[in-house]
Amino acid sequence: MSAKLGYTAVEKILARAASLECVRAGDIIWAEPDMVTAHDLNYHRHRKLIASLGYENVAAPEKLLVTIDHTTHSSSPGHLEAHAFMRADTKKQAVQWFFDTGRHGISHNLPVETGSLKPGMLVVAADTRAPALGCNGAIGIALGMSVILALATGKVWLRVPQTIRVELQGTARPGVMSRDIAQWVAAQIGSNAGDYKCIEFCGPYIRSIGQDEKHTLCNAVVDIGIKTAICPDESTPWHSDDNATFECRLTWDVQDLEPQICLPPDPKNCVPLSEAIGTPITSAFIGSCIGGKMEDLRAAAKVLRGQRISPDVRLTIIPATQAIYQQALQEGLIADISMAGAEVAVGVCGPCYGTYAPLGDGDTSICTATRNDAGRLGSMQSLVFIANAAVVAASAVAGKIAAPSALHLEE
Repeated sequence: MSAKLGYTAVEKILARAASLECVRAGDIIWAEPDMVTAHDLNYHRHRKLIASLGYENVAAPEKLLVTIDHTTHSSSPGHLEAHAFMRADTKKQAVQWFFDTGRHGISHNLPVETGSLKPGMLVVAADTRAPALGCNGAIGIALGMSVILALATGKVWLRVPQTIRVELQGTARPGVMSRDIAQWVAAQIGSNAGDYKCIEFCGPYIRSIGQDEKHTLCNAVVDIGIKTAICPDESTPWHSDDNATFECRLTWDVQDLEPQICLPPDPKNCVPLSEAIGTPITSAFIGSCIGGKMEDLRAAAKVLRGQRISPDVRLTIIPATQAIYQQALQEGLIADISMAGAEVAVGVCGPCYGTYAPLGDGDTSICTATRNDAGRLGSMQSLVFIANAAVVAASAVAGKIAAPSALHLEE
C-alpha cells in the first residue's frame, strides 16, 4: 500500500471505525458504529430476533437512537403492540435517545437536529435513507436486516466503497432548490455507476449551502443504489486528501439548471419541470425525511401566503420533526399554510409510507416524498410526481402542476 497516495473521506472514517491505520476501497472490515438508528418498523422485530439468538441486551445502548416515525397515526393492534414494546424496552435497556410522540421525528433527521451527529462518525441503520446523514461530514449506511449485528455485538461487516467525487459549481437560479439539483445529479450518475459507491459532494455550491440542503443531496442519491454519501467537513480531518484515489470525478455547474420534476413511477425519471406543466392533480404532499425540513416549509409558506388551495386538491404538510414544527410555528409559517387551506399534520413519515392520507385509485399527486413508485403513497392505480416544495405548493393552488412564477410570486 503506497504511502504516497491519499485517502478518501469514507476510507478515513471507516479506518477509524475499524481501529485500523488505513483501509482502501474494496477492503473487508469489521467496524464499530458510533450510532445505530432504528424505528417502529424494525426495532421490536430486531430486538426479539437477537434475544432469540441469546443476546438479551443491546450491545451499546448509549449509541442507539430509536423513534416512532412510520406508524404514529396507526390504530393497528400490531403497530400499537410494537409501540408499547419500544417504550418498555428502550427504558429497560437505558437507550440514550428514544423519541416518542410529542418529541417525535424521523430517524434520518433527528441525529442532525439533536447535535448528536458529528463529522467523522459512522452511523448504521436498517432503513434505506441512512446515507442522508452524510450531510454533516459523517457516514450513514443502510444495512437492512444486517443491522442486527450492530444491535447484538456492536460491530458490523462492511466492504469499503469506491468514491465518486461530484463537484458542483455555480449558484442556483431563483426557484431552483436543492431538491432539483439532487434529483438531477442522481439521474445523471445513474444506477449502474452509483451501485455500492460513496458519492462525495464538494465544490463552491456545496460550500454555499446549509445543512438542510446537504441532507437533501445525500438523501436523493440513495435511489441510484449507493452505499453512502457525504458532504465532508473540510475543517476536520474527515475530508478527502487532494491526492486520494476516486473511481471518477464529475463536475457540473448548477447555474443553468431549471426546476426539475420526477415523473412516475421512478425518481430517476427526472426531467425539466416545463415538461409536466399543466398536468391536473388531486393531491399534494410536502413532508418526509427529504422534503419536510425548514427549507421546504419556508418555501411552501412563501408560495401559500395569501393564496387558497384549489378546491380540487387536498394538500397535506408534515414537518419532519416536532422541533421543525415548533420552529415553523414561531416563524408564522404554520398560519400561512393552514390559512391557505392546507392540512398541517404530525406523524412524520406520513404519506411517504402510505400510512396517512393515502392516495386512492385515479389520484394524481405531486409531492416531496422520497420515492414515487406505484403504491408508495397508497393505491397502485395512482400517479405520483416529485418536485421541490415551492412547486408542490404552487401546484396545489393552481390545481395542476405549476411553477411558482405562474402565481406571480417572484420577488
